[in-house]
Amino acid sequence: MSDYERVLEECLEALRQGRSVEDLLALHAQHADALRPALTAAAALRDAWGGAAPHAEFSAAARERFRIATGERLAQAYHVQPDPAFAREARRRFTFATGERMSEAYDLEPSPSFFAAARVRFLMTAARLRRETAPAARRIPSLMPGFRALAAVSAALVLFLGFSTYTVASASSALPGDWRYPVKLQTERVRLALALSEGAKRDVRLDLAHERARELRRLAQRGHTIGPSELHRLVAQTAPLVSDADGGDWDANDLERLQQVSELQKTVLQEVAPQVEPAAQDELAQAVDVSKDALRVSTVEIVSKPPPVVITPNVPLTTPTAASTPTPPPTDTPTTGAETAAASPTPTFVPASPEATPTLSGDIEVGGTPVDETLGVTWIRMAVGRLTALIPSPKDGWNIAGVNVLDGPVPAPTLVHVNNATNTSLITINPRNGDMYWYIAHNGRFDEIQMRLTVDGQTLVVDPDVLRAAYGQDAEIALYVMRSITIEQPPAPTPAPSEPAPAP
Repeated sequence: MSDYERVLEECLEALRQGRSVEDLLALHAQHADALRPALTAAAALRDAWGGAAPHAEFSAAARERFRIATGERLAQAYHVQPDPAFAREARRRFTFATGERMSEAYDLEPSPSFFAAARVRFLMTAARLRRETAPAARRIPSLMPGFRALAAVSAALVLFLGFSTYTVASASSALPGDWRYPVKLQTERVRLALALSEGAKRDVRLDLAHERARELRRLAQRGHTIGPSELHRLVAQTAPLVSDADGGDWDANDLERLQQVSELQKTVLQEVAPQVEPAAQDELAQAVDVSKDALRVSTVEIVSKPPPVVITPNVPLTTPTAASTPTPPPTDTPTTGAETAAASPTPTFVPASPEATPTLSGDIEVGGTPVDETLGVTWIRMAVGRLTALIPSPKDGWNIAGVNVLDGPVPAPTLVHVNNATNTSLITINPRNGDMYWYIAHNGRFDEIQMRLTVDGQTLVVDPDVLRAAYGQDAEIALYVMRSITIEQPPAPTPAPSEPAPAP
């Protein structure tokens, strides 16, 4: 149980004992923003329920009929004893129908209007029962009043159960703020309680973490603001998964599901960030960190297990402007070791627009003059059609398959293959659209990393933090090549000259 949940339980108990909302908020100032709406609703419910009581005569009559319906006095009246299980179940459903145990059923209570509606339905049913049974009991001293009372209460229970079934069924699509949302949360707790094995519990937790992200997206799409409680629920569902997966014995399917859930959360949190309340910025930062941890842990664990891994890009590529991307001075001294990890160089090559899909024409040209020296590597420029990129030089053990730099321009291949001397690292680039793949020998196999892809008109790149966590320093050269890819925009077509209008 989190610190917030523990404080909420203590405050609810204090409210029942008569404490005021303001006193409790002052006592727990660190959670005041999150506690205020919950405590205000609970106090309103306490005041409304505590001041409402039916007429004493009606209460006595209703209590008497309930005791007959549940079998407590049926044996005295007709010498017939109902099944004990039926009596217990009827009593339990009656307490729920009257709202007496509603607060015990749900950790988060529904709105006061729900209790008011349930209470009105019960009072109307009891009043109709009184009108139907009282005259018959005075006229005919037979068994009919008891059976009629039993039938009426049974009908009321059927109506209530039908309403409850509809509520549970429709609550799966409820969002925070909806009166059915507490029912949805309670249903999720029941699912988790009924999951007996660790694998089954893991499946439920993954489903719930996925659902929290979907709720945030739907709230944002409907124009709602995102508060601390919504983000706190996402963190509470995801953080235990990260701890469990890190170094655990999860199978590949569960790790892939965690990877997919974390990618969705990361995307959704970026989408909804403008609609997060100012008071919830700390919760937003915590949610972002947890989703990144989940993505990093799941990817590292997947990479450490057979069979070979395929990593797909998930970060949209943005085009920096010249004003926001100043050109740094050239680096003359190569860096290695710890300095390399700290520097994490980011070249300032302007990527192509997603709409640009150049045709392949011309030759492949590789310059022999070094353009940059970083990561302990000498970088030279490669040009194929309208695509340019930086690649490691032959003196560092890297070569382009089928191309000799000293021979000058050669016909451009369909795919450019750049590999190291030991053939343990291979980079392929599609000159037409800049799509890039990296194949790396790892744990006795070759993993495939889709570094840069154009999908549905949008260019996606791999998450550098995830790649570094999975492959360490081996990932730096591939990341540097990916960031250097540039596609020149095609020249705008020259409009045909318009013919002069004929003279009249």
